[in-house]
Amino acid sequence: MRRIKQLQPVGQLMEELERESALRVAGVQVRLTEAQQRCADLQRYLDEYRRMFAERAKAGMEVAGMRDYQTFIARLSEAVQTQQSVVEQLAAECQRERETWAQAAARKCAVEKAIEKAKSDDRKAEDRRAQRELDERAQRNRGVS
Repeated sequence: MRRIKQLQPVGQLMEELERESALRVAGVQVRLTEAQQRCADLQRYLDEYRRMFAERAKAGMEVAGMRDYQTFIARLSEAVQTQQSVVEQLAAECQRERETWAQAAARKCAVEKAIEKAKSDDRKAEDRRAQRELDERAQRNRGVS
């Protein structure tokens, strides 16, 4: 019983660490999904502006208007690249957090197995002790008869 009492706080700690790690994975995953959505929105916006620029350029537009469109498109392109970089960083962070979570889950599982083994060992020891007592009583009763 002593081993179980020693292992239970470790088991609770491993459970808490695994839970915290899972929450971190979920948080990063949410941020990653949001960043991917922003990136897709920016890309659609950029594509739309490029299409509008091409249409207006075909129809004829002033040099100043062309320059404004090109400047805006260049800024949008930079924003898309920046957002893609954010997505890549968050994807890497998400992967690291998943690995950390997997390690925490494995440690938790190992401690749970150790606790179960300790419980099983304690039950077996208790069963042996009870059987020994029964055998001794039976031995005494045979000696008394």
